Amino acid sequence: MSDAKSKSKLVVLAAFVAASLAAVQAQTPQASPAATLVGKSCYSCHNIGGGDKKGPDLKGVTTRRTREWLQRYIAAPAALNRNGDADTVALFKKFAPEVMPDQAITPDQIDLLLALIDDLSKKNETFVPAGAKLARAIVPSDIDAGRRLFTGGASLIGQGTACISCHNVNGVARLGGGTLGPDLTAVNTKYEDPKLIGILQNPNLPRMKSIFGTRPLSDEEIVQLFAYFQNAKLTQPAAQVNPGIVRIDPWFVVVGFLPALLGMWSFSVIWRKRLRGVREPIVNAAALTHKRHKR
Repeated sequence: MSDAKSKSKLVVLAAFVAASLAAVQAQTPQASPAATLVGKSCYSCHNIGGGDKKGPDLKGVTTRRTREWLQRYIAAPAALNRNGDADTVALFKKFAPEVMPDQAITPDQIDLLLALIDDLSKKNETFVPAGAKLARAIVPSDIDAGRRLFTGGASLIGQGTACISCHNVNGVARLGGGTLGPDLTAVNTKYEDPKLIGILQNPNLPRMKSIFGTRPLSDEEIVQLFAYFQNAKLTQPAAQVNPGIVRIDPWFVVVGFLPALLGMWSFSVIWRKRLRGVREPIVNAAALTHKRHKR
């Protein structure tokens, strides 16, 4: 693709993203203390009215469980699971291998969460985090900057681990990225824009929280990573249709196969020469004995 065509495509992409984010932000409610708390502590794993995510959809949970149980579960789910609480064990089993960590929030804050969940459930409304918007509009250069952040070509300000350590995006590197986390090629298809922005702002997924909990992404880094993911979504249509398919780069097979052949050859050479110091005297003695008998 020529430079002129590449630049034109990126400009169109930036305009598309800016338009989609403007629409999202126009629908985003003003943040209340409860909404801010849900966005920070819950939204990475839970929807309210949007279906199950890493954890269950919280819509209607105040009618399915008692307030006393919800208070105990939200504060310390791992402890309830260890103690064999039947409902907790069932939830942990259903959503395995995800594990809900204990939450550092007060009973009053839990009451705020439950009040918001109850209100949205009665109104049949879906929760959209108020803070889920980018700090600025995307420009074409953000795509390459996001790729460098993803691959570790540029260090994260908070000194967090580069995304490629755990995740892959099609074409990101010759041998691909990590496999500890999900492939992010179609992450903008899996998550709506505000959801993905919310995850980047408040990475409350257990593995991400352990890495970025004290080393958060900056607003600028979120803009650039979001632009990179959006570009991957638009330029990798096959990944959107079949996001679960694992694609193996032929170069990865070659790089793995050649060392294996070299290793087997080296082992055969070493094995052939094993016990040489023991065999040679025996063979020589046998040959000498054979000559004597022939005489």
